[in-house]
Amino acid sequence: MPRFMPATPRSRRLGRELRKLREAAGLTGEGAADIVRCSSSRISRIESGEIRPRVGDVMELLVAYGLKIDEEPGKSLLEQARGLREDGWWQRIGGKYATYIAYETEAVELKNFEPMLVPGLLQTEAYAREVNVIGRETDPDGIKQRVDARMTRQEVLRRQPTPLRMHAILSEASVRTEVGGPDVLREQLDHLVALSRLPNVTIQVLRFEAGAHLADSSGFALLTFEQDEPPLGYIETLAGELFLESNRDLARLSAAYDNLRTLAMSPAESIKFIRELSKHGA
Repeated sequence: MPRFMPATPRSRRLGRELRKLREAAGLTGEGAADIVRCSSSRISRIESGEIRPRVGDVMELLVAYGLKIDEEPGKSLLEQARGLREDGWWQRIGGKYATYIAYETEAVELKNFEPMLVPGLLQTEAYAREVNVIGRETDPDGIKQRVDARMTRQEVLRRQPTPLRMHAILSEASVRTEVGGPDVLREQLDHLVALSRLPNVTIQVLRFEAGAHLADSSGFALLTFEQDEPPLGYIETLAGELFLESNRDLARLSAAYDNLRTLAMSPAESIKFIRELSKHGA
């Protein structure tokens, strides 16, 4: 049976390659489905990345398209299919949050604006625990699972050989708000200073005095991937999560981020400001 999972950059990349091969063979989706004896909707979902095909499925499609499975590009595509069968740690979480983590794990660059809280990838364990208690059930096991997941997510900043490049713009409110009290906040501020020393992490602070800007309503993230995978926008709201893929939506988010980056203090000034907050209190 096919596996219906959230599409990821890797599954969409494999799907695009299979679609190109089908079209090069002069076959429609219905024609390919007839040859491998499946529905045309399954072919469509494989090509969109919604279905992660088994290695055997990809073999059948390659043969149908007139390719040899022991030569390129067949060998590479089969290897991609094998990689898709490996479950990520985040899949036990479920929902759209797991989908976002899957994208974040495969991204090469993340641009993130947060208006009220420190971003998850930059949080200390104590800060993350307090954030997860807010407005949620107080089940200790549930809280621990969410905090552990957040700490695991942060490994992308130190992965080798290519750590995630992160550029974070934090509103002044996010570095002044006492989440968990002054001690938790102080530890969090010191953690931001330490993370800023990583070559792949850049932090800017948007002061209150910067005034109104293009992202007054909410925070958001822009994810960039390798090769020819299109970027992705993400917005988390009280009503749920939004994934933005259209050129128009991505252009708006990019314009808003550029506006914020211009209004925010420089990285050096920002870290100096955070140090002062930690030393003298927010």
